Amino acid sequence: MASPARRLARQLLPERLRQSLTARVPSIAEGAPQAADMAGKPAPISIEVEPLVVAADLDGAVNAAGGGFYERAWALFQGIPVDEWAAKAADEYVMSGLHVDPDATRATLRELAESGASYVSGRAWLAMTSRVFGFGDQELARSLYARLDEAVGDGTNGDTKWVVESRDWLRPWVAADNDEPDAPAAPEGTVSYAVVDYGHPGRSRASANIGDHVQTVASLGHVVRHKDLEFTGESELDDLANRLRERVRPERVREGLSAKVQLMTLQRDASMYQPVPKDTWMLGFGWYMHPIFEMRYGMPFHKNLRPIFVSFHCSTRAMMTDETIEYLKKYAPIGCRDWTTVDILLSVGVPAFFSGCLTTTVSTVFPDADELPGPDAPVGYVDVFDGSIPEGAPTYAQGGLDEVRFRPFVQNIDDAITMLEGYRRDHRKLVTSRLHCYLPGRSIGIDIDFRPKNLSDPRFAGLNPLTPAEFDGIRESMNDRLETILTKIFSGASVEEVYTQWREMNAADVEIARQRRAGARKVGDLVSSIADDVRSNPVSTPEQVPADAIHVAVSARPKQRPKLRRLIKSIAAYSSRPVHLWVQTGGTDLRLDELARPGITLSALDVSGFDGIKQPDGSTLPIGQVERLVVADLLPDVDKLVILPVSAVLTEDIAGLADTDLEGNLLAAADVVGTRAVSGFQQIHAAANKQAERTTEAAELRRDGHQRHAFDFDAFDIDVLVLDAAQWRAKDLLTSLAPYVETYGMTYRNVVLLEVGPHRVVLPERWNAIPGKTSVAKPALARLP
Repeated sequence: MASPARRLARQLLPERLRQSLTARVPSIAEGAPQAADMAGKPAPISIEVEPLVVAADLDGAVNAAGGGFYERAWALFQGIPVDEWAAKAADEYVMSGLHVDPDATRATLRELAESGASYVSGRAWLAMTSRVFGFGDQELARSLYARLDEAVGDGTNGDTKWVVESRDWLRPWVAADNDEPDAPAAPEGTVSYAVVDYGHPGRSRASANIGDHVQTVASLGHVVRHKDLEFTGESELDDLANRLRERVRPERVREGLSAKVQLMTLQRDASMYQPVPKDTWMLGFGWYMHPIFEMRYGMPFHKNLRPIFVSFHCSTRAMMTDETIEYLKKYAPIGCRDWTTVDILLSVGVPAFFSGCLTTTVSTVFPDADELPGPDAPVGYVDVFDGSIPEGAPTYAQGGLDEVRFRPFVQNIDDAITMLEGYRRDHRKLVTSRLHCYLPGRSIGIDIDFRPKNLSDPRFAGLNPLTPAEFDGIRESMNDRLETILTKIFSGASVEEVYTQWREMNAADVEIARQRRAGARKVGDLVSSIADDVRSNPVSTPEQVPADAIHVAVSARPKQRPKLRRLIKSIAAYSSRPVHLWVQTGGTDLRLDELARPGITLSALDVSGFDGIKQPDGSTLPIGQVERLVVADLLPDVDKLVILPVSAVLTEDIAGLADTDLEGNLLAAADVVGTRAVSGFQQIHAAANKQAERTTEAAELRRDGHQRHAFDFDAFDIDVLVLDAAQWRAKDLLTSLAPYVETYGMTYRNVVLLEVGPHRVVLPERWNAIPGKTSVAKPALARLP
């Protein structure tokens, strides 16, 4: 049976190259060309590459879609009958189709909805309805939902409880309009004010975390502390506001502001489906990164909302579209819950400042307790997952509570208050992994130990650790700024007057944030001597290598020798110019002289003798990454270098790759294949996350990245590179980047992404074809197993 590599070669490669790759290479003794005989330039080779035919393949399409390789999935779905994909892979078909060819996909779905095909299950109709709803085609979503409703019926047709509940959950959302409908204007002299709720079109995306409602409790405290406001909106909300007013701490009460306020609830992640009166005010706080069926985000908010952004967090590229950035600029400055968000927003030109978390102010509606628990009271554990809970200790959950999704908003608010009161009444101390237990717990006077899964999580920058003075500073600053701006709003000031006030009162904090970002810490001098070691042991290009040779670097080990042979053969089959391969051997013997071919010369590079680069945990950077990091400095005579993986097979002249115009950039690289791991900052943030308890280092690394580049840039594949080696050396990048390995434990890919950011030439995907992941008609370079 043919090996997987041979089967892929048959699919991907032209006949002549396939034959070349399976031929035996003669040894030197049998007359293989010597290096001295390869100086002459071979005759140009012109071979027509056979188009890559992608056959219909349901299993392959499902796997590709599951990995985010939507182009590949969509190509594989072509030719598969509707009754087959609709019965077995409806979600994958629609997801990949809406990403690649939304018009054709929706046309097919319209026909399917009109037919009412009986072979489509309730689960399949649900998947199609959800994705189309998330895409924003409300009319088609309604047609598909009608079929979903028929298929599920009374719930006895064999569908799971999840399908039935999701059908019922989605019903009011599908019936609503998604065009930001207007509600009747508030009566004259009445301020319309929205209170944040946490419903969502996706049943699994609606909040199951009662800690979210703690945020809303804190936000309402800033409204109800004004004793003379009259609430005139939804009766249940009015009752809630009046009950909360009775809880306000005496020193927080404010008198003399008489106004009528019409309250309404607003679904944080999908406001475009709700009727909202014009010029409705709201506090824009919390986490706005729950996509609607993974297709889009509820940002910007409804056109009639006037947000005051405080305690705001964002760190996902998919939400930070150009439209969202312009929206945030319109309502800036943005008060951010954490320093990560501050730096992200400043990097794209949005005025921002650190406000801290709104839950630090929840004490406004928590008067001092009549009695506090004594020293014998137990320690409570809230969502603690580190195995440290003593046997028999009381435990609580704030997250993962499905019942929260189904309870009315007011009940969740009451339950959030009862929960905090119970913590304070029953425990001398709490231990928690939840930010919205830790901060509100401190706010109401609980001794509390914060143990999140990762202290270097980007959400916590600036919030942990906090001294008592720092905590009080965040709380008092939040109280003061919201008292000022809400007084302005409830006094009936115009939109322009309110935002002028907001900009002026926060201007100094924005400037502090800008100066802080500009002063991002630079990593110190390299501790090890690797840069000096490399430069004191340069490798000269052999004399027999022609001046016009293409220089290629590849790492290989003894087990990879067959792949190296295959790569060399493929280069020789097409190259119109001499090629010199610098084979990084890791100190092993690969018998390179046996691999030489006409027009191809080889030299071994061995960096195993260098001391290497130490990482924070004391380990040494793996030798394969060291090879990449030092190769430009090791070859001072090479100005332009093609870097290839040993798994590569060329199907065209490598000169086409080597002659890529770098346009003054350091390198050319292909985009990451698929839709996963496409964010450059995701990689930098991931490196920061690894700092764990070294929270200062994590914050410094993120700030460094956001100082260098605007959020966000496309990550790139580092396996196939065209590198300006002369520029690498001129910038002394080995000296400046190696410390990031030593200080933060970053990988070669991490440091190159940090340095380059968006400033590269994008290689066409044909130079980075990956079987099973790409659908390139004529690959110029394929990476085989």
